[in-house]
Amino acid sequence: MRSTSADLHTLTGAYAVNALSDAERSAFETHLARCESCAAEVAELSATAARLGAAVEFAPPAHLKARVLAAAAETRQLSPRTARVPRARGFGRAGALLAAACLVAVAFVAVQVVQSDQQDQLAQLSSQYGRFSDLLSTPDAKIFSATGANGATGTAVMSPSRNEMLFLGKDLPVPAGDRVLQLWMVNGEGPHSAGVLSSPTAPLVANGVPGAQKVALTVEPKGGSKTPTGELVVEIGLA
Repeated sequence: MRSTSADLHTLTGAYAVNALSDAERSAFETHLARCESCAAEVAELSATAARLGAAVEFAPPAHLKARVLAAAAETRQLSPRTARVPRARGFGRAGALLAAACLVAVAFVAVQVVQSDQQDQLAQLSSQYGRFSDLLSTPDAKIFSATGANGATGTAVMSPSRNEMLFLGKDLPVPAGDRVLQLWMVNGEGPHSAGVLSSPTAPLVANGVPGAQKVALTVEPKGGSKTPTGELVVEIGLA
């Protein structure tokens, strides 16, 4: 399927949440390398996705579905046809829809956390979000992703100037009680431990490995290993 540049501008939201087909991803990444506005939009949406990935899951209240359906019934789905205006920097149609959904979800999770008397956890998450947003807004930050043989997906946001990397996982396996998911950054000297994930959905920021060529996630004994010994979950090239 042939895509125009205008079509590709609308894929930022789907790309940020790994919802593109292989063909669409390849075309979009080619476009992304030369489109500053899309690169900025992807970074912003990835930051929001990271926040949602770290959020605590709560069962929605019974009245939420009725409220959402009622609001949808009163909301215009298609705007009137008017003269075309320039696309605003930072949000395409798909990006705007995703951002709106993310804001609703974050607000709902925050309310649930407060109602559950978990203010300390909310404060901790807020602190983490600030660090992620700062890294993602770095001018030289680049996004890399890969999918493992078992369907697990890993995304790495790398900033060479800060020598920092943010790792985000999706559909990662839940290790047994005596095992953990350990992240590795690999350069010319070999693998270096970047830390252990606190949970399969928790993001992790690592630094101190100059010239990293790839990121790998493995299953290791509880407490972590000095070198990789267990099953490879996903490996991401940083080039």
